[in-house]
Amino acid sequence: MTEERFYADSMLGKLTRWLRLMGFSVEYASSDLADDEIIQHCKIQDLLLITRDKELSIRYKRSLYMEYDNHVDQLRFFTAKFKPDPGLYFSRCPLCNGKVTKMNTLDYTGQLPEGVRLRQNLVYVCSDCGKVYWEGSHFQAILKKLNQINQGNRQ
Repeated sequence: MTEERFYADSMLGKLTRWLRLMGFSVEYASSDLADDEIIQHCKIQDLLLITRDKELSIRYKRSLYMEYDNHVDQLRFFTAKFKPDPGLYFSRCPLCNGKVTKMNTLDYTGQLPEGVRLRQNLVYVCSDCGKVYWEGSHFQAILKKLNQINQGNRQ
């Protein structure tokens, strides 16, 4: 079974980053794309479109119309339809959607802040853009929020 892949319109940047943190593959449309270009890209790539544009969602049948403004409400709405797998959390780069690989800090040859090398055993490296992540102070807060959203949809 292949995983569903998504394409978010330019009004859903924050949602896109959070969905990527949950492990969903989400491409992001730049604001200069015309609706016809978005539809064509979705058709060619077999992507489900997530959009705040009601007319666009009507024109492209494989769409999820996002009526909520707040990203938390958007996440709850989305995850009620597409269940996240907690085992995939932090497996995608929130910036570019690339796959993230876990690596021992000692094996990573790139530059890291000295404190990271001293306090962390692992880093997460994006295979596409090269961005490096680690489980810093904000990691637990993000994980808690992801779990709360996911738990809220199980009740």
